[in-house]
Amino acid sequence: GGTYVDDVFSSYLYKGTGATQTITNEIDLSGEGGLVWIKNRTLGDAYNFNLYDTERGATKFLVSNANDGEDTSATRLNQFNNNGFRLGGNTVVNASNKNFISWNFRKAPGFFDVVTYTGTGSARTVAHNLGSVPGCIMIKRTDANSDWVVYHRAVGPTEALRLDSSAGAGGGSTRFNDTAPTASVFTVGTTSHVNANGGSYVAYIFAGGESTAATARSVDFNGS
Repeated sequence: GGTYVDDVFSSYLYKGTGATQTITNEIDLSGEGGLVWIKNRTLGDAYNFNLYDTERGATKFLVSNANDGEDTSATRLNQFNNNGFRLGGNTVVNASNKNFISWNFRKAPGFFDVVTYTGTGSARTVAHNLGSVPGCIMIKRTDANSDWVVYHRAVGPTEALRLDSSAGAGGGSTRFNDTAPTASVFTVGTTSHVNANGGSYVAYIFAGGESTAATARSVDFNGS
């Protein structure tokens, strides 16, 4: 059979308990791999966005609204399952009686991939398994405080965006070496945000654009 949206993506709402709880959203994270992105909806800016992926492993989190490096907590997301994930009682992801949302992206060709790599300090390519040309790539250095760097096809490889800033696009030449990604690799430049010699990085890679295949069932909206 085919792969459906609810096999690879879930926007899942849950109520915090303050104690260990298992979130069942039918996304196979332990078997296929992927990303879980969590936010407290009740307390807003009082708590950060937390990101967990299967390449770095459970308990290790990043914050998308700040430039902090990777941190670890056994009481936040501490297990990936074949139908969701498990949380400890930490208030950032599971405060009692508070409302949360989790966005869950499963690794799948033509949809999403997660890649970790070590920087070299020289412009280089990084292999991925998306199987299609990425529409968006979010890169974060994990071993140090460093801005999130975002490639988006609407901006192109000569510019870069940031998750942790309201600033406009800029600085793409040192981030993506002015080179667009392909169906098998993306290119990083020389800046420490994406490629410091010996630095550790994670990249979240999203497919983009409507399919041109004759059998496609996707739709492109133009705003009208």
